[in-house]
Amino acid sequence: MQRIFSAVLAFLTMAAQWLFLGILPMPSLTENGISADDPVYLTAHRGVNAQAPENSIPAYRLAIEKGFYAVETDVHLTKDNVWVISHNDNLKKWYGVDVRIAEHTYEELLKYKVRYGRGLLKYAPLHIPTLAEYLDLFVGTNSRPQIEIKTGSDYSGIDALLDMVREKGLLEQCMIISFDLGQLQYIRRLDPTVELWFLCDEITDTVIEQAKSITGNVWLSCNFEKNTIASMQRAIDAGVPVSMWTVDTVADAKALYEAGFRYMETDRLAP
Repeated sequence: MQRIFSAVLAFLTMAAQWLFLGILPMPSLTENGISADDPVYLTAHRGVNAQAPENSIPAYRLAIEKGFYAVETDVHLTKDNVWVISHNDNLKKWYGVDVRIAEHTYEELLKYKVRYGRGLLKYAPLHIPTLAEYLDLFVGTNSRPQIEIKTGSDYSGIDALLDMVREKGLLEQCMIISFDLGQLQYIRRLDPTVELWFLCDEITDTVIEQAKSITGNVWLSCNFEKNTIASMQRAIDAGVPVSMWTVDTVADAKALYEAGFRYMETDRLAP
């Protein structure tokens, strides 16, 4: 009985460490058979959320320190037109309060602190970050900011977002991504050069043509679980480069690598 109790206690201790201290293992691709001379360009999905709360400044810092090619974030617009970072439009999941971002000013949102997420005990207290805070992390680095606009068909604030990226000298370095085709077409009219990624679930011929309609430097970023090597290759054959989200095992990364894919987004892997 004592041994059973000790085993259960050890398991619970390990689980608590994973959840609060942020020690989830992150296998390195270059240490697992993928050449550093021909690497996979990994994007950290919502930062290194295996070791820090997702979409937090510590998660982004870790991604840059670990040498990720790009670091993805999600942005929403507050009531007073401040771009802030959160995957959901409501703070309930990570902050524990039923508060919609668009209905509150930035100052009002600052009173809420992150209550959940890996590594929280190490990094708390954490407030809702702004896009400006996120962008400042990339100045003078080689990592690329990848900004997902989560406001749907609402184009409010997009001009200001692009101006902010430009003012920080990150326009050539950043990628702007969205599920909304019209939003990306609008951004393209504002700037002919910024790299845009059209997010989709399943790659179809229609999706490929929509991506091409954006013109310029445009990629497709698809749901890995809803696509095949063949569907992703079809986009490449049509002249549209492809990345996918999220690839979280070494086996999946190797299979994609062997098929010729070099750009992947992940929650669990390291460069």
